[in-house]
Amino acid sequence: MSEVLNQYDDAKIKKMVLAALFAALIAVGAYIKIPITPLGVPITLQTFFVLLAAVTLGRNWGTVSVIVYLLVGFIGFPVFAGGNSGLGILFGPTGGYLYSFIFVVFIVGWMSDLSAKKTPVLMFSIAALGSILILGIGSVHLGFSSQIPIGAAFAGGFVPFFVGDMIKSIAIGLISPILIKKIQK
Repeated sequence: MSEVLNQYDDAKIKKMVLAALFAALIAVGAYIKIPITPLGVPITLQTFFVLLAAVTLGRNWGTVSVIVYLLVGFIGFPVFAGGNSGLGILFGPTGGYLYSFIFVVFIVGWMSDLSAKKTPVLMFSIAALGSILILGIGSVHLGFSSQIPIGAAFAGGFVPFFVGDMIKSIAIGLISPILIKKIQK
């Protein structure tokens, strides 16, 4: 009986460590940025690590990793794009992208949890859907927070990022099945 409990504790500790690792990777991904639009929305690797956490850790631990990342940023550590931090970021032009992470990682993680075979094509499809959701939610928030028409918000906050996010989704599709197998061992 105690062996079963120890294995359960070991698995839980492993998931906690992986969630913390992904939270750190999301923060590192925020520092890898390319400013491309006049609306202030940069290309970063945050979304890559958010979606990778979702498909590899699933809805529960993937969501934990994103919540940890966001909490660290909201309390003042400079982990958001450009070294920004604080709760006020949520109300700025890029806030929608950040809070969308919570909903999207849960949905994408849930879809990954449901899939028995984690094939590259399936993981790409799930990640691509997650990317579209992040871009869509972020663009709507961008429009409202910047008081610009939704069409202009999508032109500046969705369109320039779509191809890059699909490339990230392809990478997630290729990498995640390998990571999932390693994590399960």
